[in-house]
Amino acid sequence: MKTIYRILFLSVSSVFFFACGDDVDSSFSGAPLQLTTSADTLVLLEENANDMALTFSWNKGIDRPSCDTVSYIYRLDISTGDFETTSTPPDTIDDFTKSYTAIELNELIMENWGVFAGEEAILKARVVAKVNGPKFVYPEIATVSVVVKTYAPASRPLYLAGTATAAGTDPSRAIRLNETSNGKLYNWKGNLTVGNFKFLTSTESILPSLNKGRDSNTLVERNNAGDPDDCFEITKEGSYYIGLNTRTMKIYYGYYPFETVYIVGNATSAEWDIDNSIPMTWSPEKPSIFTARITLKEGELKLPVVKSWSDYNYRPLVADGSIESTDVQVYSGGDDKKWKVNANQAGDYLITLDTYNMKIYFEKQ
Repeated sequence: MKTIYRILFLSVSSVFFFACGDDVDSSFSGAPLQLTTSADTLVLLEENANDMALTFSWNKGIDRPSCDTVSYIYRLDISTGDFETTSTPPDTIDDFTKSYTAIELNELIMENWGVFAGEEAILKARVVAKVNGPKFVYPEIATVSVVVKTYAPASRPLYLAGTATAAGTDPSRAIRLNETSNGKLYNWKGNLTVGNFKFLTSTESILPSLNKGRDSNTLVERNNAGDPDDCFEITKEGSYYIGLNTRTMKIYYGYYPFETVYIVGNATSAEWDIDNSIPMTWSPEKPSIFTARITLKEGELKLPVVKSWSDYNYRPLVADGSIESTDVQVYSGGDDKKWKVNANQAGDYLITLDTYNMKIYFEKQ
């Protein structure tokens, strides 16, 4: 019986250990994993913003048996972070290198780790060589540090112009945007009429400009008169919010009649206490949309735009409006119309208010 068990064990073992192919040589070779950097210390300069500033490189590490594969997991962190404050999830990189331009590294250091402009930061990179095979192999790990001095980005004014704006097409009257992050993030709130708009970099010329790209959320730079002069369109007059990022070349804009919307009523935890009304969430990426996740019970509710009974509020078109209806109106005074929640409708809801299309959606979760 012992002989039989021994034969069975050897047979199963051979399947397990040799299943990866004919090459069963498990000997390791090659140099241990090493991570190097193109500079130990680095001073970033804005004039070199788009140039490659820093590169991390690593070797293959110890060669594994032919049935194993290796994934290289890269992370970058501030020296005090212990790789727990990395700005993005770990990157799996198989080409043994990771590079950053000056502007990428500068923004990463200041925006993700709170280092002030002009200060030094000690960064550390780590690569983990994760072995994927039939048996667990403790991964090789390599780290390296680098000292980087940041710079303060210069202000780069950006202006709003177009037939939908008060400036019209005259660059000298173009409206300056709020610059919330120098040379990168901009926003503006104001009235727009039916027409179009684009962005100018100067009040002295219509070029260069930032125009509409492949869709209504994409910017493209226009440098020559022969380039397409596509603009963003406004089809409904009113108050609008515009936000844009010149690094990602993305724009978000939308109808923005009120800065806040609240939920109040005895169908909510706020009851009819206007001071305790529940704020809806607004996002600059969807300026015309307000949302809220709340629990509704049997009762009534409406949506005031401020914590006051005498101001505007969003409400249904009829008294005791059904939460299954999507039509909504905004009104101040007149009949006090409200939505009615029946007992069998109580529960958790995602409420979405579309102030541009004047629609509301009560989605039970």
